[in-house]
Amino acid sequence: MARILIVDDSTVMRKNLYTIFTEKGHEVVGEAIDGKQAIVLYSELKPDLVTMDITMPKMSGVEAVNFIVNKDHNAKIIMISALNQKQMVFEALKNGAKHYIIKPIDPIKLLGIVNEVLDESKKSVIEKRDENKELNSGFSIENLNGRFIVTFNEFVNLKDQVTLDTAIKGLLFIKPLNVVFDFEKVDKVSELILNPLIRIGNTITKSGGQLEYKTKSEGIMKLLQGVK
Repeated sequence: MARILIVDDSTVMRKNLYTIFTEKGHEVVGEAIDGKQAIVLYSELKPDLVTMDITMPKMSGVEAVNFIVNKDHNAKIIMISALNQKQMVFEALKNGAKHYIIKPIDPIKLLGIVNEVLDESKKSVIEKRDENKELNSGFSIENLNGRFIVTFNEFVNLKDQVTLDTAIKGLLFIKPLNVVFDFEKVDKVSELILNPLIRIGNTITKSGGQLEYKTKSEGIMKLLQGVK
């Protein structure tokens, strides 16, 4: 069982998470109400795992993740996000968070993510990158009235599939799920990069969701038609 630090400015949410974890045998070693307190408690308590709210006073969860991971590259942090905070979630993932879950919290889903993150044999959501290299994200996600637009750009590469796969898995509970894979900013994408992205997209349709592809490139369209 894990030693867990809960970080959230909501008393109700902290109590809810405390109950979920302790009923399954985990130990809640501390609770923080903002990012600054989270940093202090993480240093003192050395928890196995942290649940981190996104929006908090004094210091946001995204900032706290960045600070903690810079001090401890092995930190295991799960972001707790509202539905309209997708871009902040991806910023946290880039900063080193391992996973995320969207409110309202589903106890079974949360515990499954906790087990996944604690399993050291699994790959982290964001692979370690050379600090001297420029970090360019190959895609962005925007929630437009319940429709999730995944916009790919010229920097899209194989590493992006790890982040996107995690993002899509975190959205599958939404019914109906409506997603667009938008390649209109990309002139061409190699089959090596495109095929894994399409396989990720197929998980949406297999779960009953809707997926639309957008592209102005005949080359990309041919590849899309070839892997469907």
